[in-house]
Amino acid sequence: SSYTTFYSYIQGHASKDPRSTEHSMSSSASSSATNIHALLKKTEHYDKDERYMATSDLCEVLKRTRGGGSSATATTTNTATATTGRSNTGISSTSSNSHHATSSSSSLDAATERRICTAVLRLLHDKSNDVQAIAVKTLGVLLTTVQEEQVLEIADSLADQVLDASKSELRDVYAIGLRTLVQTIPPRMGDPTSGRLVGRLLEGIRGQQEEEIVLCCLDILTDLLGRFGSTAVAMTRQHEPILQMCLAQIHSAETVVVRKRAGTTIGCLSVVLSDTLLVSMVERLLGQLLQQEQEEEASSSSNTNKNSNKNNTRALIRTMCTVSGAVGHRLQQPQIDRIIPIFLKYTNPEEALTGDDDDIDDEEGIDNGAGAVAEDTMNDEMAPMSDDLIQDEGAMAVANELRESCFMGFESFVLRCPTQVQPHLNKIIQASLAYMSYDPNYSYGNDDEAEQNNHDGDDDDNMDYEDDEDDEYEDEDDEEEDDDDDDDESWKVRRSAIRALKAVVECQKHDPTTLWTQYYPTRRNQSAIVAMALVGRFKEREENCRVGVLDCFTRLLAVTIKAAEAGVVVIQDSQMDTSTVTNIDLRTAYAPALVKACEKLLSVKKGGERSKSHALALLSTLCKAPGGVGGQTEITSVFTHIQSFLASAGSNELHREASSKTLRLDALSLVHAMLACHNHNPIHVRKGLQQSLLPQLCQAVQEQWYKVIAEALRALAAVPRFFVIGYDANDDASTKKAEMDSVANQLYTAMEPLLAAHDVDQEIKECALTACASLLSELHSSLSAEQTSRLLTLLLERLKNETTRIVAIKTLAAIAGASSDLDLSPILGDSIETMASFLKLQSRSLKQSALEALDTVVTHHGVVDSQDLYSMVLQELAPLVVDSDLHISHLALCASISALKVCPGCGPAVKEYVLPRALVLSSSPLLQDLALDSLLALLEQIVLSGAVDFADLLSLLRQNLAQASASKHAIENLAKCIAVITSVTSAENRQGVLSETLTTLEGSTTPEDPAALKKVQLALLMSGDLGRIVDLTTTIDGLAEKLLTIYMGYFDSPSEDLKNAAAFALGRAAVGAQSVFLPAIVAALESNNQKKQYLLLSALRAFIQCSYQQSGGEGVAATLPVIMPHLENHCSDTEEGVRTMVAECMGSLTCMQPAKMLEKLSQMVEAHAFITAPNGTVDPADTVSKNNSLVCWSIATSIKLAIAGKADPVQMAIFMPRLLKLLEQKELGCRNAALLMVYSAVHHMPQVVAGLMKEQIMPSLYEVATFKLER
Repeated sequence: SSYTTFYSYIQGHASKDPRSTEHSMSSSASSSATNIHALLKKTEHYDKDERYMATSDLCEVLKRTRGGGSSATATTTNTATATTGRSNTGISSTSSNSHHATSSSSSLDAATERRICTAVLRLLHDKSNDVQAIAVKTLGVLLTTVQEEQVLEIADSLADQVLDASKSELRDVYAIGLRTLVQTIPPRMGDPTSGRLVGRLLEGIRGQQEEEIVLCCLDILTDLLGRFGSTAVAMTRQHEPILQMCLAQIHSAETVVVRKRAGTTIGCLSVVLSDTLLVSMVERLLGQLLQQEQEEEASSSSNTNKNSNKNNTRALIRTMCTVSGAVGHRLQQPQIDRIIPIFLKYTNPEEALTGDDDDIDDEEGIDNGAGAVAEDTMNDEMAPMSDDLIQDEGAMAVANELRESCFMGFESFVLRCPTQVQPHLNKIIQASLAYMSYDPNYSYGNDDEAEQNNHDGDDDDNMDYEDDEDDEYEDEDDEEEDDDDDDDESWKVRRSAIRALKAVVECQKHDPTTLWTQYYPTRRNQSAIVAMALVGRFKEREENCRVGVLDCFTRLLAVTIKAAEAGVVVIQDSQMDTSTVTNIDLRTAYAPALVKACEKLLSVKKGGERSKSHALALLSTLCKAPGGVGGQTEITSVFTHIQSFLASAGSNELHREASSKTLRLDALSLVHAMLACHNHNPIHVRKGLQQSLLPQLCQAVQEQWYKVIAEALRALAAVPRFFVIGYDANDDASTKKAEMDSVANQLYTAMEPLLAAHDVDQEIKECALTACASLLSELHSSLSAEQTSRLLTLLLERLKNETTRIVAIKTLAAIAGASSDLDLSPILGDSIETMASFLKLQSRSLKQSALEALDTVVTHHGVVDSQDLYSMVLQELAPLVVDSDLHISHLALCASISALKVCPGCGPAVKEYVLPRALVLSSSPLLQDLALDSLLALLEQIVLSGAVDFADLLSLLRQNLAQASASKHAIENLAKCIAVITSVTSAENRQGVLSETLTTLEGSTTPEDPAALKKVQLALLMSGDLGRIVDLTTTIDGLAEKLLTIYMGYFDSPSEDLKNAAAFALGRAAVGAQSVFLPAIVAALESNNQKKQYLLLSALRAFIQCSYQQSGGEGVAATLPVIMPHLENHCSDTEEGVRTMVAECMGSLTCMQPAKMLEKLSQMVEAHAFITAPNGTVDPADTVSKNNSLVCWSIATSIKLAIAGKADPVQMAIFMPRLLKLLEQKELGCRNAALLMVYSAVHHMPQVVAGLMKEQIMPSLYEVATFKLER
């Protein structure tokens, strides 16, 4: 409109005019009152240039008075945003700037403020547009400077001018000024300002004055609602009058533009309305809509009344769409159930005409006239406006606008209240599918059908078809440039329908099965699957709609891949059992069609860059799915099209348009996605690279845009792998060697200049290092000695550079870990020394990267005779061995172990620097997991290398008992340390330690001295850990039997610590001497009281878990027949602690032997299914039900623990339907355990229960949700 155009013009003119800058510079030296008075006098000069410059200088003075100019700039921007955005919903409000009233008011006195306000308001009447523009800009600054009284006077003055019917020529300027005031004033002035304006604005709208005044008042009122609608008391009190006024305008306004603007105001009002008023508003709109439909039917004989009623109906529908888009999530279910059918009535799928309808009718032998009559008869009730739309193009445009609004309402409902819209979702999908193809003025022909019928034809036919498609797109672009397709706006309906479909995809992102498998009826007795229909619409002629289709399908594909990772669906070649989940045949049913359709879009020679970009993004997403883009043919074809984007054969190509940079970047991103994923055959990828793409990739690093260069380097980094694994056994060795040498040289030539450059972007440096790592790791044998030395030298240089050192460290680690054949000796010493120096710095990420790289480099390329170097490294590593950062400690210990293994001569350095820190760490109660494992490995290596004498090390560890005695966990760690060094020492030393331990433990007494008690506890734990590593029956004759007696004896000790230590030691010792300890454990289970049974089950659990850690599931496979009968007997124990221990044992066994254990547990569930529990409680006299409920509780708990322990999900999915029978039990304890089992599955293995939710799990959850049991 002229309103928006004028506002944009004066804002841009005021901000860009050079005179403003010149005079603001000249007047910035003085802000005194004298200068202000002089400037005010100049604003009355007869010369418009003088007035303009004086006003500009005054604006700058006011900015300095306020304290800075940034706020004014932000204010102007906010005002412009509010104006240009009013054609949308008009709901979003712009944020206001802070108002520094205290600092500003002290700079100007009241009289000066008043004079300035008067002058600025007078300038709004100026005859010069330039002066008016700078006056509006100055007004925005002034409102943040003057007092509240002046602001209210300005508001009154501007409101007078807006409502004055005789000021039509300057009303736009006054309206802009008033809207600037609303958007600029500080929040604290919102209430008084709103109180001054809202009543006058409402009166101006009701006064039945000029349309221009009504529009201005509605715009200002919309701004007021957006800014102060929920915060200003004066506004909240006027919500009901504003609502009534807007509804009246929608019903009685003479022009469409007023109705639209009133609907926009209602949309903004709905955001701030209370729930009660919102419900009332929606009910009123629905009531008016029903009344209009009745009046429309009654006035069908009069064309004038009929058109008027239809206009009212459309205005109400449009308003309802606006409200739905703004606050659809706040509407209640009954209201949504009334609104959506109304929207569906005006998006009837049978009205979604296409240009191909006549061709289809001709093929089917249908007479057009008869078909039209039949269609009119069929749709007479559902399509009340069809006849008028066919005859009147204006009415057709209005109907299309209404349909667009309806689909926008669908989009809002589906996105913001998916649960409430679920009953209507299928109809929304049907309408969206039908109107996605709504194009009555264009015929696409029957190319798709012809292609399907001639699918087995020769390649020439296919090429001709592709050429025809190219010509079609090119002709389409020409037509759009010439006459914009005769102003056909049906594409807006298609675009909104596609957006509604995308909202459906988002709504069903957790389970998109129906979008790939379910047929939805569309029109003319046809049906379609959403996914296939989207692929069919890739031929869309309008760029905006084509991009929407591509984006929608890309999102559908992405959410499906994510759902497949979660096990909800299966995409083709998965090992998951498909009996409970849906299998989507993406590779054969969709991938070829997708690739071919995207290639047609990519082959268009002119225009369509957005479509090409989205097609490349779609292919990139397709790479993540099993099978990728396809086989050799598809890969080569995609690479060929990408080559056309990257090619620069001629000099004219060097000056390509700037917009093609994005396409080249997207093309390189697709290449990287194809090379980085593992869903393509390496042989096919290698052939495709060699035949068409590799030279262009190497040339792409010479581009000017840093993002293109970086992406090209990422793609090149993924290339070498395919020239190592991309050959089969039949390939000629000499040819293979020649190809590898050629590729290595091309890659070296491309990346070496960027690796050496210092004046390039940081991202390029990092990507060049990554590419260097890939080249040296995979193809170092194909590089010459000079090339290898050059790359290593550059790598060392980057390692010493502060900005690239972390990436260089990771690069060096990747190269060192990939191959031991590469000679790193030219930089080995310097690189190790440099990385060791990084350990002194504060950056944790740098220390972590350096430690990981040191471990890798020393392990694979360490030199034996570098004692001084490794001693220096160990000296730097020692301070990092602390319990305050266990991960860093773990890495430091690993690096120390590697140095000691490579160079045993650095043992004295280990003893001097690392060992003292390691001993302190061994007694820490925080020590656990990886840090504990690394500490044990270090102590073991110290003994094996002879760095420290065994007796000395044992003595040092035992001395730590005093520090470790404060924590039970610390004593366990210390016992593990002693057991590890004892296991690797000589047999003589080992026997000595065992003899001392036996002497300490004999008698099974409980010392009263706490120190002696801790010593006995340490001896028990150490003997058990040593028995886990060494078979005790091979050390000292009769030792195992003696220890068994000792362990059993300590079960009667009054000390809980000794009891638990004895149980722990018994279970661990059984791992090494199974024949002695395991039979004794299971036999004692049946002949002891509950307390000892608990300890024996603890020992059995320790045996199972340690066996799993050392030998995996096969370690206890032979012991299942021995263990399970006893566990089964104790499943029904009345002591919950015993049952919990049984469940832990069975859960661990399930992780080790899933098939056997799950079968056994499923049989137990079926055998103990009979439980009588009225009101959820078993009768104490019913021993059978009580026993069965306890068994089921133990089984459900064991399955829960097995799922948390990462049991085999494939086996778990097979048996889960049988195990879910536990949910049907009425006994509360059993049902609670079953629900916890399901929760564990949903949390850890959702794929196991995804297909069982609807049939087995959800009914039980609904039943539990209705429980009303009294505790």
